[in-house]
Amino acid sequence: MRKYIPSIKIAVNNDSGEIVDAIKYFNNKKDSSVIRTQYNRDEIEFSCYQCGQELGVPSSKNHNHHFRHKPNSGYCDLKDEELSQKEKDILNNILACKESQRHKDLKNTIAEKLCNVKGIDVSSIAIDNKYIIRGDEKRRPDVYCKYYDKELVFEIQLSDLSQRYLLSRYDFYKKHGMYLIWILENFDIHNQGRMELDIKYLTAYENFFNFDESSVDFKLKCKFKYPVLTESNEIITPWKEKSVSLEKIKFDTELYQIYYCNPIEIKEKIKDKQKRNDEALRIAKINKDNQDRKISENKVKNIINSIKELKDSKSEYFYKANELIDELNDYELNLLNSQFKLCEPSNKKIFSWIDEVKKDNDLYPFFEFILTCSPIKLDVNIRSCEGKTMFQYLYASSSLKIWVSNNLIRLLFKRGYNLKEDDKAYFQFLNNISQDNKNEWLLFNFCNRLRDRYYVDDIFNDKYSKVFCVVESAKRKEIVGFNYMANEWVSFANNAATYYTDYWKYIERAFKEYELWEKLLILDKNKTFIKKAKAVSYDPDELISEEKSDELRRFERIYYDLFPDLYW
Repeated sequence: MRKYIPSIKIAVNNDSGEIVDAIKYFNNKKDSSVIRTQYNRDEIEFSCYQCGQELGVPSSKNHNHHFRHKPNSGYCDLKDEELSQKEKDILNNILACKESQRHKDLKNTIAEKLCNVKGIDVSSIAIDNKYIIRGDEKRRPDVYCKYYDKELVFEIQLSDLSQRYLLSRYDFYKKHGMYLIWILENFDIHNQGRMELDIKYLTAYENFFNFDESSVDFKLKCKFKYPVLTESNEIITPWKEKSVSLEKIKFDTELYQIYYCNPIEIKEKIKDKQKRNDEALRIAKINKDNQDRKISENKVKNIINSIKELKDSKSEYFYKANELIDELNDYELNLLNSQFKLCEPSNKKIFSWIDEVKKDNDLYPFFEFILTCSPIKLDVNIRSCEGKTMFQYLYASSSLKIWVSNNLIRLLFKRGYNLKEDDKAYFQFLNNISQDNKNEWLLFNFCNRLRDRYYVDDIFNDKYSKVFCVVESAKRKEIVGFNYMANEWVSFANNAATYYTDYWKYIERAFKEYELWEKLLILDKNKTFIKKAKAVSYDPDELISEEKSDELRRFERIYYDLFPDLYW
């Protein structure tokens, strides 16, 4: 059988003034029957600890005796049908705490010290014995007093309070023009618990009070938010604490709430200062930006003049200009590029510079600097006024030394140049169809295919380029880059196995992936290829130097860049 839980757990024995614990009082059925008999003979009377109204002692259908308000009695929280059993338990717990020694000491000390406060009507002070009755509602505060023309009620919090309990007290006292002062004994402003949040949302000023027992005079310890403006012009609201006398307390006559500090009012004043500061900061920023802009403009102007001086003097060294450009911020770099305008299709300055280099090859270092200085934005894929590409402008120019032309072509690819259809026609127009020319065009195509143009120079590494030509031959199914006849596949493969053993595992993968391997096995009548292939087959346990390992990793990155379909 479920244990019987009474709604009213605490009552007052009107004859003795004793506080009665209902659960203990009616625990023994024989004794409780005697009590009920005494009650019905009018030998004993009980009243509700909460509202003071008379209580009856009825018996439930299971013969459980308990306290209950009499029919037609006035309002009491404990007879509120909307209250859940949990809320009734909380309320009973609150009432029990009111009888704790700590609770008694606090309310007596508060009342005692109020007697010495100027403005307090000493005769009005009541300690837990005054019911404030308004209509059919009544409340009994822990301490009541009159302060000048105001009525003050003190409620002490020693246990958890439900929101319903908080609201019922606040609403009642506010409705009847009284100021409720919660003495928050066990209240942590930093806690985000249910009760803490309920109390915070109940007060507009977020001032929370506790009794200052360390003070000889009556004082309340007030915890409050105090808005301040930081050095960065941000408003923060840290918590502060101050012990204040009653005369320092302010009263809100609309909300009937007390407060020491009005953070809302302070915050509004600070906002005005914040706005003034913002405006001052805005103007200061504009002035600083203008000053910085002038400094940046002068800095860029000096760099451009420095580059011009180096160019005019045909200097071979532009490292100082590179250092100055590397120190520029984003704004200054944009400013520099807006001066050069080398990304605008209508700007043909780059071709004018090439013409200058053609006339005087000693200007090569300047043009090399323009192509290699990555912060300088440059579109190398624009065409000249005559429709020529930059490749056509530079390749095999009779006005350029061969090494100058070759270096500039490489730098062109590094800068992101993409071969055009008419570049091939131009190349063929200038050259015969010798094997060397075919090989050169093949290398240009490798550069063009590279996604990472950092490796352009490696394309012209003799050993790398030959290995790439071997792989390209397997992919195209025609021999390119070598002087072999179209049907000399076995000789071609034997040559690769003989001279490019370090890269054989990559060549072997290409032969197999591009279906050349099976063809070689058929064509290899004398088994020369298969013998060489076995002799140079990859040994994963072979020890290689760190230098060689680094070189192979570099080769591998280029290999998979050019032939991504071979990626493992």
